[in-house]
Amino acid sequence: MTTNLPRLAILLSGRGSNMVALVEAVQRGVLQGVAEVAVVFSNKPDAPGLTTAAALGCPTASLAPEGRKRAEYDAAVVDLLQGYQPDYVVLAGYMRILSSVFVRAFAGRIVNIHPADTHQHQGLHAYEWAFENRLPETKITVHLVDEGLDTGPILAQAPVDLRGADTLAEVERRGLAVEHQLYANTLVQLIRQELPTPSIAERSATQH
Repeated sequence: MTTNLPRLAILLSGRGSNMVALVEAVQRGVLQGVAEVAVVFSNKPDAPGLTTAAALGCPTASLAPEGRKRAEYDAAVVDLLQGYQPDYVVLAGYMRILSSVFVRAFAGRIVNIHPADTHQHQGLHAYEWAFENRLPETKITVHLVDEGLDTGPILAQAPVDLRGADTLAEVERRGLAVEHQLYANTLVQLIRQELPTPSIAERSATQH
């Protein structure tokens, strides 16, 4: 069935717990009637998340990067994704740093979730960082993606209470519970243009 709802391309590399939460939000949660899933894509053809997405009724696609330079691979992914006409590219555990080729193709329309305050910790292992530093609280951040690493405009943040979380698994469990709710809710606000965050293009113009 064809609709006129904004289309999401969800990108993952692993099991895709955030993808599952987003698909369920589209099918029967806060994103129902707000967006539809155009495709779930992975850079790993054997990613468990692709099997899960297919079981949930989503179109899936994959493309392995082996033998390609990063920009060349990203150009091929852009071509593949554009065939699904996504309005937003939603990163859900996509474990590749996007090249400028990719970012510019979907500028201002790529959304990521990061399990830390991006002002405090960028890159991988954010839950490990919070656990090793015995933080009483961390933050989940949803942000637009620019050409830096976790440096794009912040759309929303939510705290995670880590008091009493005495294992890394418990830190991750608490964090993911917040991630799954925050991501869907933020996408609703983004699609409905209820967020005041400046676009990447506007921010770039003010910086030059």
